[in-house]
Amino acid sequence: MKIIKRGLQVLLILLLLGWGAALLTLKFSEHSYTPVTAQQKVEAMEYLGDQITATPSTFKWSMFEADQGVELRSGLLEADDSKGTVIVVPGFTGSIEMIMREIVMINQAGFRVATLEYRGQGMSYRPLSNHPEKGYVEDYSLLGNDLAKYANSVKREGEPLFFFSISKGAHITMRMAAMDKVDVDAYALIVPMIQINSGELSYQTLKTVAAGVTTMGLGSAYAPGGKQWPGEKLVFGEANGCNANPETAQAQSALFALNEKLRTRSVTFKWLYETTRSTEKLMNPEYVAAITQPVKIYTAGIDELVSTNAANQFCKNLAQCSTQHYPESRHCITREYYDVYDEIVKDAIAHFEAVLSN
Repeated sequence: MKIIKRGLQVLLILLLLGWGAALLTLKFSEHSYTPVTAQQKVEAMEYLGDQITATPSTFKWSMFEADQGVELRSGLLEADDSKGTVIVVPGFTGSIEMIMREIVMINQAGFRVATLEYRGQGMSYRPLSNHPEKGYVEDYSLLGNDLAKYANSVKREGEPLFFFSISKGAHITMRMAAMDKVDVDAYALIVPMIQINSGELSYQTLKTVAAGVTTMGLGSAYAPGGKQWPGEKLVFGEANGCNANPETAQAQSALFALNEKLRTRSVTFKWLYETTRSTEKLMNPEYVAAITQPVKIYTAGIDELVSTNAANQFCKNLAQCSTQHYPESRHCITREYYDVYDEIVKDAIAHFEAVLSN
């Protein structure tokens, strides 16, 4: 019995030492970007080709101060005789460059378009200054408040306001909407991250583990499988779980290869913890009761990253909501096949215009 007790004591000491070492490493380690060779940059440029829509000369870049010391990159594209303002919110790891196609399309339909890179990605404020590439969320209420402040800053008196939000951006948008701090006329949500897809791991187990590790002070550690960009290797022209089209699957990686400051990749335990906590709120009908505006949700049939079932259930909990499903698409529907995505953008524009005509 004494041997067993002593063995348990040794094991506990080793676990405490390991925890302390991990905590110190996370706190004091310094970050360096993965270098990209000149040849890889050439390959990245060739692969991108004309995939990234050129930024119009009239697009106005700016930095929005959401809070003291928190500057978020944003932009605005004006329109003559504007039908209203549409705020385009990118998905996780997205930057304004990646959503310029839809910004231009919506603008050409007669809308004034504004956009914002939220905390933790793009050229915006990074919560982990010594680990800027990590997917990290302080609290979704902060992200919702930032978006509300930005929306109120760009909304014009007496004109309608709409949101076109993608994946995690849709989650943040709905958190903002439930807080009822902005006068919005309608929403379009593309593959919304209402609940992440936990794969073979039960969602409850994911929640419990993320909460436990975060409570231990290790929330800024990568979740299992997480690595700094580019992960295993930098390749161009290979399909993946998010995008079945090899011609577009690495568009973002190519952009990251050319501009390291845009890089955001894998999620941390804190990101998972805050996301599961926030999902509980969004799945609560009482919490989302304030969202009474028309909502249109676009879902993908082969989505390995977010739960389509959760998005459908969320829609049922709203006062006015409809869905449009693309059974052959994957989560990266915004850059998988442009004919499909252009159809979604046009349908979202029609959704906004239908609200205007009522």
